[in-house]
Amino acid sequence: MLILNQLISQFLSNILDICILIPAIAIIFIALLKEKHSRQISILSTGLVLAISLFLLIYFYKIGNVNITNSILFIKSLNINFNLGLNPISFVLFLMANIILFATALAGNVHRAEQKLSSFLIILFQISGIGLFLSLNLFIFFIFWDIGVISLFFMINILGSPNRRTASMKFLIYEIFASSLLLFGILIIYFYTPIHSFNIQKIITNSNLIPANIQLVIFVLLLIAFAINLPVFPFHSWLPDAHTEAPTQGSMLLSGILTKFGGFGIILLFEMLPIFKLYSNYIAIAAIVSIFYSVFVLMKQDDIKRVIAYSTITEMGIVLFGISELNNFGLFGSIYAMLSHGLIIALMFLIAGSIELIYGTRSIKVLKGIVKNARLSAYCFLIGTFAIVGMPLTTAFIADLLIFIGAIQSFGLYGIIPLFAILLLGAFMYFIINKSFLSTKKYSKNIDFIRIEQKFVYFILLFFIFLFGIFPFIILKLLNPI
Repeated sequence: MLILNQLISQFLSNILDICILIPAIAIIFIALLKEKHSRQISILSTGLVLAISLFLLIYFYKIGNVNITNSILFIKSLNINFNLGLNPISFVLFLMANIILFATALAGNVHRAEQKLSSFLIILFQISGIGLFLSLNLFIFFIFWDIGVISLFFMINILGSPNRRTASMKFLIYEIFASSLLLFGILIIYFYTPIHSFNIQKIITNSNLIPANIQLVIFVLLLIAFAINLPVFPFHSWLPDAHTEAPTQGSMLLSGILTKFGGFGIILLFEMLPIFKLYSNYIAIAAIVSIFYSVFVLMKQDDIKRVIAYSTITEMGIVLFGISELNNFGLFGSIYAMLSHGLIIALMFLIAGSIELIYGTRSIKVLKGIVKNARLSAYCFLIGTFAIVGMPLTTAFIADLLIFIGAIQSFGLYGIIPLFAILLLGAFMYFIINKSFLSTKKYSKNIDFIRIEQKFVYFILLFFIFLFGIFPFIILKLLNPI
């Protein structure tokens, strides 16, 4: 038993490096080997890291605490270390990212096009997603942020639909702007924190020593940068266009994980800058505006992927609203909402990609009676819709429950205003389901069938959506909101 504990201890001390090393090795093999091996390598890489994250979930749940840190000297002259670590917040997003990455590698490329390039970019994004959520250093955080942007830019630009060039350039322009603001803000933090460090924990400890006017500048810079990635109105217009032209795997990663970069960043902003609390009411108002705007625009869309894209803006607005509540219910509800949204939206975009493969279109006006020839996709889309609007026993129900309890604590009855947007979202999604999915008076003829891996991933994502919805204490024990 003692030897086993020593082995586990040794494994845990190196586990974060292993999680980065596995995709780093995989990407080299994908680059060197023939195309026929690339997909298997990406599945193996994402599967191994998912297995590690599930092991950690069981381990952390058993000990009731999440705390792993590791540090390697990176640039001595600038006092920059390659700081990696897991805390309760980062672990939930780390787990979510690994589930989505495995699902994307296994089933995301529904057309099996450019498998080598697709697998390469998925693993490159795996390095980005894992690294960013493990980062304890703002400089390292920034590097992984940009790696994710680069991988998705090429995924849209090369593997996307006919208008991919325009959409990818729009995405890149927004992201370059966000990255520039992020870097500028990080540098100001470095120079105006007395200890001159990029270490997030040291910055949090010494943040009160940053002058109030400088804090305001940093707050504005970082808030806009993170709001672009979240995204929040009026910084949102890149998202629907990017999703429309992105391949299925790009959409799964874009909404499933990249938008969480912004959510995670705003939580860091909340922890790092005391001035955040002074402007929380304005952030709540901005979130509500974004929520309702995206719902009203969503109801005018004809493309299923654009409908799902605008629902992402709605859900991430609710995440921002939860963070603005400045209490444990709101904060941990927002983290749960990011976990929930990542899993659900990956499922919805995979179904949308599968429907396009089967019928050759994503138009709501054209598609009829999907349940006739694609029964599994139709019913999974129905369940996904129920999950988005917070059906009991799903992850979104727990997230909404926590967020709106926190909202009433902070804002009184005004805190339930975003609930009406969720009701509108649910009503329109039901209209789509009734019109295009379940009605069999008219039906579209199928031209292709989805593969077994798409069906398998439907069940994987639904499994975790219901697992964390039926047994929320698995996650809440780690977050410990009360």
